[in-house]
Amino acid sequence: MTNKTPLKSLIIGAIGIVYGDIGTSPLYALKNCFLIGNLPVNDMNILGLISMFIWTLFLVVTIKYVCLILTINNQGEGGTLVISSLCRKLKIGKYRIFPLALGIIATSLFFGEGIITPAISVLSALEGIEVISPSLEPYIMPFSLVILTLLFFFQKHGTGKIGLFFGPIMVLWFITLSILGIYNIFQMPEILKAFNPYYIVNFMINNGFTGLLTIGGIILVITGVEALYADLGHFDRFSISLSWHLFIFPALILNYLGQGALLLNSPEAITNPFYHLVPETLLYPLIIFASIATIIASQSVISGVFSIAWQATLRNYLPKMKVVFTSSKMGQVYLPVVNYILYFLTIGAVLKFKTSENLAVAYGLSVAGVMLISTILAFLLAWKEWKWNKFKLGCLFIPLFFLDTTFVLTNFIKLFEGAWYTVLISAIVTYTITVWIKGNALIKYKNLLINKHLDTYLPNYQQGFPIHLPHTAIFMSKFIHKIPNSLLIHLKHNKLLHNKIIFISICPQSVPRVSLEKKFTVERININWFRILVNVGFKEIIDFDKMIEVAREHHILGEQEEVSIFFSRSIPISSTSGTLNGFSERFYIFLYNNALSPHEFYKIPHDQVVELGVRFQI
Repeated sequence: MTNKTPLKSLIIGAIGIVYGDIGTSPLYALKNCFLIGNLPVNDMNILGLISMFIWTLFLVVTIKYVCLILTINNQGEGGTLVISSLCRKLKIGKYRIFPLALGIIATSLFFGEGIITPAISVLSALEGIEVISPSLEPYIMPFSLVILTLLFFFQKHGTGKIGLFFGPIMVLWFITLSILGIYNIFQMPEILKAFNPYYIVNFMINNGFTGLLTIGGIILVITGVEALYADLGHFDRFSISLSWHLFIFPALILNYLGQGALLLNSPEAITNPFYHLVPETLLYPLIIFASIATIIASQSVISGVFSIAWQATLRNYLPKMKVVFTSSKMGQVYLPVVNYILYFLTIGAVLKFKTSENLAVAYGLSVAGVMLISTILAFLLAWKEWKWNKFKLGCLFIPLFFLDTTFVLTNFIKLFEGAWYTVLISAIVTYTITVWIKGNALIKYKNLLINKHLDTYLPNYQQGFPIHLPHTAIFMSKFIHKIPNSLLIHLKHNKLLHNKIIFISICPQSVPRVSLEKKFTVERININWFRILVNVGFKEIIDFDKMIEVAREHHILGEQEEVSIFFSRSIPISSTSGTLNGFSERFYIFLYNNALSPHEFYKIPHDQVVELGVRFQI
């Protein structure tokens, strides 16, 4: 979406993408909470659970995310990596690494959430056919696999287009949720007592440890809430906030109240309270509609994973990979490699867990972990950056810490029941990012040891070799004032300098985008040597053609002047005494060898590129 996109389109797009997942939670949340605690379906438990649903949505989504977390952004971009990078600028001394570590862990947990969300959403929608006839149960899994395959296949068309296409459908979905809820509330108005938090206290006192376990299932009500923050760069804070307050929040509350009212009237409907909200004659259209809604719901988390993975790639937390920009706005991306990984792991989750009930056990820990980390990072900003007083900090963050910690602990109990799946995936992602960062830091250090200073080395070299090669050479340089490896190798073997030399250094910045006025800095080193500094935000792809255009605008290059573009490629090789060793060493080498080369990443024509390699022991 561009800044000129009408508010109506932004709201509809946000409903289609941002709130898709949380909007399909009514399909499975209430049923699974009763199953997790094996609770009797009585008035006390029904009122207690619905009250917890209402107050969890209010405290977590409305207060924490919509009113607080969405205000923490970097030029409109959101996500755990953004908030962790903002916290790294705080004056917290040797603990600066702490926000980075939390950001990496939260990113990894979000990947796990992006795998389970499509699986549980689609399965829960199709499980409605069991209400029609138990004999249809064997068809649930095959149909789920087909739908998930189609979902991931269509990712390449982009979140913006999908949001505008699916937005109106989700508007109808939330209207349907509201109508179903209102109809059943009128049948049993007593359910409105659930607005009173007394019933939460009563539920916990009467159920004891079982009630505590059930809290782990309450997190199903807010599935996909982190995608709300990760997708901030696709829309804007105002449209996301407005659609929540005026449309999404009321629809969810009404539907959960309606399900509670149904159970007060007919406790046996606990087998699938959502689908029992309608007469049997309307089951088929509702199942079809719910299946479509869950496909859209899965999109919210998947697009959020793409956004976070792209941020991680540009921050060099992950290897360079192919990216497709699916709209004119740079925030909307499709990463084929990430899409394939998500697809196969999601299919694996369906085959392993088979039902939404089993997936619910695997789901909660990753969601709770991300939520707790978001609260910690927001607290650091409020304390150190915004200078909130202790009273204000306590009033907001003590309840949030209590709630998030409770969610984490009650879901951690389920580690061996199924939560191990998302923990394992998150651990693999964390390990991958850590190995990549350590390996790159080592290569950067060794590069700095061998690179000589640009301003002194070249004049001295030129005195001994006054004859120049014709045409112009462009050397890509990682370090502004150092000789790039590509030039050192070139001089070592060819003994000659080009007639004209341009050094281009790409300088990553801690902002999403850099304005055109600040993006390029052109310096003349001497009569035929130039330096171009390119400032790039973490949501931008490097436009090499624009660099050439800038060089021509400054009369450094002629319109038809031939150029050769030199890249150096560090080649990691095994070492018996390196910083990385064993499996970590081999894994880093594997990642490095399978990453896109710089000229492929920057989309530079192959016939202009000269790539020279330097071996480094790691």
